[in-house]
Amino acid sequence: MNTMKPFALLSLGLVAISGCAGLPPAEKSTNMIFAAADTGTTKTLKTGQTFEVKLLGTPTAGYSWEVQSLPAGVVLVDKTSQPENPEGRKQGMVGGNDWTRFRFKTISAPVDLQSTAGQALVLRYARPWEFEAGRPAEQIWRMQISVKPGA
Repeated sequence: MNTMKPFALLSLGLVAISGCAGLPPAEKSTNMIFAAADTGTTKTLKTGQTFEVKLLGTPTAGYSWEVQSLPAGVVLVDKTSQPENPEGRKQGMVGGNDWTRFRFKTISAPVDLQSTAGQALVLRYARPWEFEAGRPAEQIWRMQISVKPGA
């Protein structure tokens, strides 16, 4: 009976692998990650391209990064947050900084290329209640983006 175990495991593994063959291909992984140092830059992206912006903040003090404006042809796909020091949080540390990661996708290029002037992705860092009360954001992150038809 023990000689059957390796064959059974091998057979089970082959079945699992062959079952994955019919799955649709995974979405292209993000090929660009922008950070705080990229603010004020200009980028040209192709339609269908994904990119991320990763910024450090202090949500435990009420501050958060939010999208203020998106250029035409760009959509927000996902926003996640994770501690800058995950091990410290596991050990019971309170507070600290978090990385906020925005994932975007370009979905279309403007038909009129003149309309791309002034198209910026703008992220603001503020306490939401202070921003709503008219206080300016603590920080602004901005990138000019133009979307061109992809290949």
